[in-house]
Amino acid sequence: MRRRTVLLTIFILAVLAVSAVSLAMPEIHVAIPGVGRIDRADTGPLGLKLGLDLQGGAHLVYQADTGTVLSVTFPGDASADTSAVEEALAAVDYQGDVSQSADGLTFRISGEFLGPERRAAVIQALTDAIAEPVEFITDDTPPPTEEQMEGVLGIISNRVNLYGTEEPIVQRFGDDRIIVQLPGASGSVVSVEFTQDADVAKLGSVIADQGFGNDVESRGDNRFRISTETTLDESERQALRSTLEAEVGAVVDYQVTGSVDDAKRLIGETAQLEFLRRKCAGPLAAAGGVCLQPHTDSSVGLTGDDLDDAFVSTDEIGKWVVNIQFDDRGAELFGQMTGEINTQSNPQTDEVIAVFLDGDELIAPVARAHIRDGRSQISGDFNRETARTLAIQFKSGSLPVPLNLIQESGVDSILGKESLELSLKAGLVGLGLVLVFVIAYYRAAGVVAAVALVYYAIVTLAIFKLVPITLTLPHIGGFILSIGLAVDANILIFERIKEEIRLGRSLGSAMDVGFNRAWPAIRDGNVSTLITCVVLLWFGNRLGGGLVNGFALTLLVGVLVSMFTAVLVSRNLLQALQAMGLGRAANLFTPEKIQPRSTGQRPQSAQGGQ
Repeated sequence: MRRRTVLLTIFILAVLAVSAVSLAMPEIHVAIPGVGRIDRADTGPLGLKLGLDLQGGAHLVYQADTGTVLSVTFPGDASADTSAVEEALAAVDYQGDVSQSADGLTFRISGEFLGPERRAAVIQALTDAIAEPVEFITDDTPPPTEEQMEGVLGIISNRVNLYGTEEPIVQRFGDDRIIVQLPGASGSVVSVEFTQDADVAKLGSVIADQGFGNDVESRGDNRFRISTETTLDESERQALRSTLEAEVGAVVDYQVTGSVDDAKRLIGETAQLEFLRRKCAGPLAAAGGVCLQPHTDSSVGLTGDDLDDAFVSTDEIGKWVVNIQFDDRGAELFGQMTGEINTQSNPQTDEVIAVFLDGDELIAPVARAHIRDGRSQISGDFNRETARTLAIQFKSGSLPVPLNLIQESGVDSILGKESLELSLKAGLVGLGLVLVFVIAYYRAAGVVAAVALVYYAIVTLAIFKLVPITLTLPHIGGFILSIGLAVDANILIFERIKEEIRLGRSLGSAMDVGFNRAWPAIRDGNVSTLITCVVLLWFGNRLGGGLVNGFALTLLVGVLVSMFTAVLVSRNLLQALQAMGLGRAANLFTPEKIQPRSTGQRPQSAQGGQ
């Protein structure tokens, strides 16, 4: 038992040390073998990520640009004007913008998407009201498909992550809308690195003289982050760089991000999917089919516009693959390229096909045969989800969904700061009241609960930082609620221990029996809460309930950590107090006066009997 207690204590202290260090470090850059690299560098308290309502930023709503543009030409003897066309459209309940050409016979009508039945109704209404059109041309942009919207969602997520915003939130709203929240996107963020001989001590005063205040944060190794309240345009960015080089020293690296205007410009662009011809440093066979650095890429004119379809399937041995199908033009270009670089006819080839989406490399497969029909299969180390994601990215590049910004609003950073301060005060007050209560009522056991509660708070916040979880007001509400649930498990345990002590058991015996009898109630109560959290997350993901998701997620994490602290940490602390000799002072663990039980007598029945 002692060995188990020692090992458990070491584990508990190790978890506490890792959590405390992660919260104490403003930046975390760690490469973990088999897991990947962890990079956490955020401006919130303790390095936590803050959402839009706590930090300020931009709230954007985009809608898929769908509809139909009609070009209607009437015969020369028809008498038509804009009002007559509008009245005809109103008769079939169709709203559209109408413009008339210079000859007065052709009208351009742009409005909502027209299906075949509605289109026939519009033609009939124009014929009845004016005359039968001699020419009726339609240009349709149909409503987006489910896969198209998923593709657009992924592309926007990748794009807005480039702006230095603190965990942007991108989610679908309905069938054709996307909500983008960019915390910290008000103003600009300047990341600058100077040479070793630069006079970085002058940086603060130089920035203040430029009217940017003194919001300068050191990132180590002559690297600094400068935040401005206003968005810097291109001329202001270059002027600031010139000033820094003249006043501080030579600049090694200079980047400006965080501008909501830049984000809006890029979000509105069409996805660019390109298939490039890559010449590698040496033959692929010598490198196991891997293209060595350095390499050069050249365009063959093959883009996502030439792609007809992309879908996932399995090959003959059951591995997941991505199938692509080009149109006639794409098939000709793709066939010409694969005919020249395939490994079947040219085993010593040093070229592959590099696929880029928005300038980022997706994959660089080898051409294993001459493909003449435009149908190809991309294989690799895929599972079902990664193959599906790649297919969606391909299709979103070839089938872009144009977007219109229909709503833009901002959250002032001052309001965000006030919300954060009030939230922190509420959390500290709630935690303090709980600590005072448990210590005052449960005495030594209350001290144990207080220590376990502080431990719980440190570990939970560390998880929020390392995952990372973006904290908004609903997240903090879930966290504050979980504080009460965390101490609830301790109260159940202490009440059971108190009852056993009142019956005359020793502290060690009372702890073992109390924990064992309290565990079923703790387990059932927490499991029911976890089930509720999962249900909330399930509904939130499907109904776009970001507020519900935030509350449920932090509550779920809090419940899991509270079970760990109550069952392991609190028990380990009580055993440590017993080992220190406090086990003989059982009255320190209960507010009630202990009545020693008489020995040798059995309690009589309340009814008695002969």
